[in-house]
Amino acid sequence: SSRRRHTRYIGDWSSDVCSSDLKKIICLDCGKKKVGIAISDENHKISIPMETLVRNLEFYKNIIKIINDYNIGGILVGLPLDEEKKINKMSQSIIDTTKNLDNHLNKSKLNIPFFFWDENYTSIEAEDSTYEFFKNKKKQKKFLDKFAARIILEDFFNSNRETNE
Repeated sequence: SSRRRHTRYIGDWSSDVCSSDLKKIICLDCGKKKVGIAISDENHKISIPMETLVRNLEFYKNIIKIINDYNIGGILVGLPLDEEKKINKMSQSIIDTTKNLDNHLNKSKLNIPFFFWDENYTSIEAEDSTYEFFKNKKKQKKFLDKFAARIILEDFFNSNRETNE
């Protein structure tokens, strides 16, 4: 998308992730009950919708398993900012979830940088782009979160490519 999004970093994107030993990035699109996950390739050129996790007691364990299984080098988190690009109640809840995830990662001896990216309108984009794939709204809704995560990840990579060119 040509629309420029607001970026908030924890960690330094260029040194943490764009180093010579490139690793995959996962993107989390956090909702109240579910989290959509997309994954990149090592070169940060392709983003693929991966899965949708339920936010339950197994949630952090499941994320850690993905990080270990896929050799993840960074986590991008979609943040729904308000119209003035400020943090609202939902984005604060996502920041809190991210802090909890970071604590779980530290306990597992995983030092993975987090990055935040404005996710406004990605669910609408995901609905539009998946409209043809699904027979009905109920089926579409089941897969929407991971497609929204893919859009966030693609947008993040595209913006960073533009900045570095």
